[in-house]
Amino acid sequence: MTFVLTEEERRIFDLLRLEGCCLRCCLRFTGCRNVKYYQDLAELEHLVQYSEVNKLYAKEEVLPCIACLGILQPKVEESVIERIVQEVKKQNYDCSTFTCALTVPISLCLRERSLHIYIAKKFDLTKSDFSNLKYKTLNVKDVWKWIALPRLEDTIGKRPDLTKPSPFLLEICFVYACDENECCALLDKLGNNRNKCSEKKRKYDNNKYSRKHIESVMSSTTDEIFEKYYLFPPTQPDSFINIGNVLCSHSSIFIGGRYNKLSRQLSQTPWFINGEKKMETSVQDILCEPIAKAVKAESIKFLSSGREDVDVRNIHSGRPFAVELINPRITKITSELLSNLVTIINDSSTQVKVTTNLKLLNRDDLKKLKEGENVKTKFYRALCVCRKAPQDKSCLEALNKLKNVKIIQKTPIRVLHRRPLTPRVRFIYDMRARWAKPQELKNLPNAPTDDNTFFVLDVKTQAGTYVKEFVHGDFGRTKPSLCDLLNTEVDIVALDVTGINLNWP
Repeated sequence: MTFVLTEEERRIFDLLRLEGCCLRCCLRFTGCRNVKYYQDLAELEHLVQYSEVNKLYAKEEVLPCIACLGILQPKVEESVIERIVQEVKKQNYDCSTFTCALTVPISLCLRERSLHIYIAKKFDLTKSDFSNLKYKTLNVKDVWKWIALPRLEDTIGKRPDLTKPSPFLLEICFVYACDENECCALLDKLGNNRNKCSEKKRKYDNNKYSRKHIESVMSSTTDEIFEKYYLFPPTQPDSFINIGNVLCSHSSIFIGGRYNKLSRQLSQTPWFINGEKKMETSVQDILCEPIAKAVKAESIKFLSSGREDVDVRNIHSGRPFAVELINPRITKITSELLSNLVTIINDSSTQVKVTTNLKLLNRDDLKKLKEGENVKTKFYRALCVCRKAPQDKSCLEALNKLKNVKIIQKTPIRVLHRRPLTPRVRFIYDMRARWAKPQELKNLPNAPTDDNTFFVLDVKTQAGTYVKEFVHGDFGRTKPSLCDLLNTEVDIVALDVTGINLNWP
């Protein structure tokens, strides 16, 4: 490996080395992009050992670098790699790739800016050369990744994804003990140089020393002002940078299918009133808990194409649903696992059944669920009762002839507490009504043996239609209602969702 620098780059390298920068920082300020130089530190040391500066520089690498605070030095490198490996193995994610995201102390930016100005002053750089120096200086995060990623790949058995972000993210936070002191000292000095209006504003700013605020101040501070209040070159750090938190996370995965709800005493999601759970379980609990457990997800979000009331069943093909599994450990989902989950869910409850194969989904698939809430057609079967027995038994036949009935529904009284008062136009596309058979009435409380007031209504509606209110009129808030169409008072006894016209999963 041949070490080649221009005369100007060599002067920058030697200057930074003399002032206390580590070898890798000296190299990155020259703009060198040969990854091998950064990865093979022993070879780099060998190549520069004959430099007059290196003969004079007796500190070697025992002190923290004044530019990177030690991030690129072997002492810190080893401890960081070890900590990351420990955390990854402890969390035990099965993803075969990874992406690293680094958070570094804000004082690194201050020190780098200081060194740029110091170099420019030392060598009397033109404005163009100064801009070029800043442009070609390699980002400390990029250099760290060149060094660390190959080592991590060997030790954690996962491949760094360099072309696109991996769903498995390692967030590595570096901390520096004197970071706040360095930043606060500079901001306080800069604050004295601002007008009183700005000072008054900052006096009541609780985020005065936040990262965002410091970056904002630095972006609006010229180099001329900056060099008045910061040391050139930056001072020798009191301590090496340390690794703070190492957070592992995986992006959400989605599993979906269709379900039947066979109970009239089950809410779709956990039902709480004043912090107290009103029902022992829910559709969400029954469906999601086995899936979340299987993939070791941190939490879940339940998604469905609409929802049914507690007392409404959902039968036949079932309602489309999906589960967002947040931060799952197991992400290699096999057809065998999905099949086993269907069995586990269906064996666990008589109230809820999965009616299709479960399927691994992507975010684009979820758009169909939202679309299905308001765009698709839905089918219902309602058991209705007339308050008075109709004199003409053929009155239901008139309903069967109606098509595309336009109705206007004000927000139902029963949901006014959670939805705005808004009239909605909906369509009843088709209706089929018939008198109820005796066997269809046997499960009713005090079941009548011979009653000519009950009838069965099958309807095809626009998604978003309040079917209960279409039947009884909701005190005139739905027009026209079944009461209007039959010219008699009608109420609903039971309601089933019999179909949701959506291509799912």
